[in-house]
Amino acid sequence: MTIEEVLRSGNVRTGDNGLVYGVVAAASAESGAGDDRGLERLVTAVPRALVPRLGRAACYFVPWLLKQKRTVVVGLEPPPEGESRKELCHHLDVKPSGNLLLISLNFYEHDSYGLAMEFFDKIAYLAALNPPESGGDDFDRLLRGELDQSKPGELTPEAWEWRTSLAEAAPARAAEAWRNYRRAAETDALGLYMAALYTDVFYEDLFEPNPDFPVLDPDLLYERVRAMERLYPANRGFSLQMVRQRPRRRRPAGSPKS
Repeated sequence: MTIEEVLRSGNVRTGDNGLVYGVVAAASAESGAGDDRGLERLVTAVPRALVPRLGRAACYFVPWLLKQKRTVVVGLEPPPEGESRKELCHHLDVKPSGNLLLISLNFYEHDSYGLAMEFFDKIAYLAALNPPESGGDDFDRLLRGELDQSKPGELTPEAWEWRTSLAEAAPARAAEAWRNYRRAAETDALGLYMAALYTDVFYEDLFEPNPDFPVLDPDLLYERVRAMERLYPANRGFSLQMVRQRPRRRRPAGSPKS
């Protein structure tokens, strides 16, 4: 199934928050089976106030995404036994006429957390492409204040690379370097904020065991997430599950200390 066929299928709906999305079922799936993944709630977690920044955008959840030569197609059936194929987790097409996001449900068949993080990260990326009409100065001041502190760190290697480029940029390139860094930092903060609206997010799960960049201090991370909450309040039925340490198991009473 080509992407053009997906768009012509008319299998599209609009969430309560105004976000346009569709669910393409596998060939063997029963009608409505895609809702078993809680996709409606996933989409509805995107704050209503953020949706206008996405422009003309639509998201489709599809069974499989396959890379075929220079194009991407949607698979409706699993591969035949013994056959291998190049499967993708997502496909993002950004054009002046509109933005299209496709996410493979079977790539995250046993990973609902990964599916949510993928979705929110890409929605955040699309939003960060368009500067906010209001409130953006507050986030700018927050970032610039953090740059002056003695605890350098970021959420992702990409943001850290842009932060390093900003520090090394010549005066003539400073404005461009700032825009790139701000976009990356906002993408990370927005994606994490939306994920924390949808499910519990634990600080210790955000980074690889041996990261190749300094990780963002928990207090600074808290400030960024709360800044997103002020700019884009949660929709009804959602609340911020603050990033925190995973609770320790309590030692049974009377058991010896290790």
